[in-house]
Amino acid sequence: MTGRSVFIGASMSGIEALRTLAGLLPADFPAPIFVVQHVGPSSPGYLPEILSRAGPLRAVHPRDGEEIEPARIYVAPPDHHMLVDRKRVRLSHGPRENHVRPAVDPLFRSAAVAHGGAAIGVVLTGNLDDGTAGLLAIKDCGGTAIVQDPAEAPAPSMPRSALRHVRVDHQLTLKGIAETLVALARDDPFSAGESSDLDLMLAENHIVAGVFGVADWAALEQRSIASGLNCPQCRSALYEIRDPRILRFRCRSGHGYSALSLASAQTEAHEAQLACLFGLAAEEASLARRISTGAGIADDARSAAFLRDRISLLEGEAEQLAGWLNATARVAPPPGH
Repeated sequence: MTGRSVFIGASMSGIEALRTLAGLLPADFPAPIFVVQHVGPSSPGYLPEILSRAGPLRAVHPRDGEEIEPARIYVAPPDHHMLVDRKRVRLSHGPRENHVRPAVDPLFRSAAVAHGGAAIGVVLTGNLDDGTAGLLAIKDCGGTAIVQDPAEAPAPSMPRSALRHVRVDHQLTLKGIAETLVALARDDPFSAGESSDLDLMLAENHIVAGVFGVADWAALEQRSIASGLNCPQCRSALYEIRDPRILRFRCRSGHGYSALSLASAQTEAHEAQLACLFGLAAEEASLARRISTGAGIADDARSAAFLRDRISLLEGEAEQLAGWLNATARVAPPPGH
């Protein structure tokens, strides 16, 4: 085994891209491969079986603390972040990042800290921009950055974001990525110095791993400023990480966001609140109608008038909220994952 390790992130249409890539790698591929594919928490977890059938390398959902072996594909299990140290895989049910768990950025960030110049980060097809901040971390620590050619990617947003923010080493088709990985995996990496952002990376790794403490929050707050925004998931204050290369955020509960993932999460929260208000108005109007036709109301002119006015007001509110919901759906961004 050489010192190299490969870290791959994918989202929409990623399963087919990963299947193709696995089929292009040889049985004697000497490096371990780690894969984060965005999946829902209730996913049946068939990806290791799919990748094992696609090519000669065995793919598995690792156990927490499992020792890393060469020529193996480690796939993040549903609803778990996958992190690495130098010799072992770590699984975490820590805070969601970019509105998902597993997320690509935590894997890449942990790879940057643990593997330095030996880390090879690969961003494949997907919407929004998970993987960009993590690929920056890999480059900051001397690793190699590879991005699928957006012209080949069915969902080009993730590759385009990475190309926009990171000085990547290779922009390639899946065939070219496979060939480059084979060449790199058989070549020992150059040593690289530590990144000036190492303290921040360590703090964020601890947050996602669910082992953070006061010192980690102190390191995070030293590198962030109050954003004036709230977390769409928990409503705690969001802090903007000070990095002129990329806009991203983290809240006190640990949820992390890239800019596009935060916008997508805000859209979802906005729609949920509108839907809730629509339901409340419709339910109150329905109850008021039932009361207005009940026994005794006909003899109470004042109550009957109040209920008629209230029903009219609530029906008007419900119509307006329905219009806003329809308008929001028409201008919503593409699905994120």
